[in-house]
Amino acid sequence: VHTVDFVIICTGRYGDIPKWPLFVKGRGPEVFKGKVIHAVDLYSMEPKEVDNLITGKRIVVVGFLKSAIDIAAKCANIN
Repeated sequence: VHTVDFVIICTGRYGDIPKWPLFVKGRGPEVFKGKVIHAVDLYSMEPKEVDNLITGKRIVVVGFLKSAIDIAAKCANIN
C-alpha cells in the first residue's frame, strides 16, 4: 500500500474541458480521500502556485502522453 497526497489525471489537456476517463461506480476519484486534479487545472495555475502545490508531496500521475510525462518530470525535479 502506498500513501499519496494527491493524484493528477493527465488524460487530455488540449481543450477547455478536461477529458476524464470513465470509472466504475465506487472505484474512481470519489473514493480517494486526497485531492484529485486534472492536468488542465494544473496548467491554468501560475508556475509558482504549481511549485508550492507539489513541493514536499507524494503524487501519483495518471496518464502517459506529453502532459503526464512533463508533470511527472516536474514533480520529480521539485521533490
